[in-house]
Amino acid sequence: MRTVLIPAFVAALIVLPSSVQKAYADPEECREAIDQYKMAIDDISPALKRYAGCVSDSRGHDDCSSEFRRLRSAQDDFESAVSSYESECN
Repeated sequence: MRTVLIPAFVAALIVLPSSVQKAYADPEECREAIDQYKMAIDDISPALKRYAGCVSDSRGHDDCSSEFRRLRSAQDDFESAVSSYESECN
């Protein structure tokens, strides 16, 4: 029984610190994450409109790849901002 308890205790000591990360969010880091999130949202709408406009006007002559790259970049920024918000503000 003792040989089972020691490895379990050691495993608990290894796992516990990684599961108990921050007790409280840093207000400054959270504000920065919120600002990053707002900027990402502001970038998505115009990128989406440019892409949609290109697709509508293409008539088979433009693949709209540059507009889609900008949209994809805006989406990547949005994903990063959401991740930062979740980690810094919760």
